[in-house]
Amino acid sequence: MANELYKNILQRLPAALSLVFCIFGVLYLQNIFLILTLVIAAGFLLIKEWLMLSELKIDLKQIIFFVTFFLFSIFYTKGFIDFFLLIISSFWFIYGFYFISNKSSPFFSFDNNYLGFLLVLGFVYGLIYLIVFSEFNNINKFFVLFVILFNTVLADVGAYLVGSSIGKTPLFPEISPNKTIEGLLGGVGFVAIFVSAIYFFNLISFDLVIVSLISLPFAFIGDYFESQLKRDKSLKDSGSIIPGHGGIWDRLDSHIAVVPIFIVLTKLMV
Repeated sequence: MANELYKNILQRLPAALSLVFCIFGVLYLQNIFLILTLVIAAGFLLIKEWLMLSELKIDLKQIIFFVTFFLFSIFYTKGFIDFFLLIISSFWFIYGFYFISNKSSPFFSFDNNYLGFLLVLGFVYGLIYLIVFSEFNNINKFFVLFVILFNTVLADVGAYLVGSSIGKTPLFPEISPNKTIEGLLGGVGFVAIFVSAIYFFNLISFDLVIVSLISLPFAFIGDYFESQLKRDKSLKDSGSIIPGHGGIWDRLDSHIAVVPIFIVLTKLMV
């Protein structure tokens, strides 16, 4: 077990370090144009990967659906994004209850292109809202962006390390047999320690600590959401673009759920 864990870490490490270096570099520069360009590029890659896995071909109805949402976002901007993020956040809450009840539905599928587009758009709009429209008292919005991204990564790392080391109790074995309750608690513990530390050093407000902890479960929900979709397609990874990590969805599944939830909660609480 230890040798396998060590091997997996070595396999994942180069790509992980490269991604972390790029993210830190971009956030350090605090260039809004550069960040928005990367966000839109990530959204494009996510949609492209979804369509490659989908058996539903693009038709005129889907094109009209996609174009309509883009036009609404251009003409109504902040008001539309506010409403859209609330809808997507509601979806993740509903899916969370649906998932816990251990039910399945053909609606949750890579073959539902409408769903894929809406979820990616929720992720992209959430980040755009944070960078363009959000303001935090005495807190740099780029640091808040870092906290969102790092919390989710830390939850994933903590769950993987603890689950691989001492995990014995499967959480939802029908969907992802390798994920355990011990891993879940490990991920939560890692994030709790991190947000407590930065709050202690007065880097974020107590409201943002609460928002971080409330939105954290959706990192696991987003992860299980993609695992469920891959299981239905008998896939191990959504792609192979990132060595050792799989596809773009494999890397960003947790962020796709957390970002809109985090933004909506900050609007309500901060």
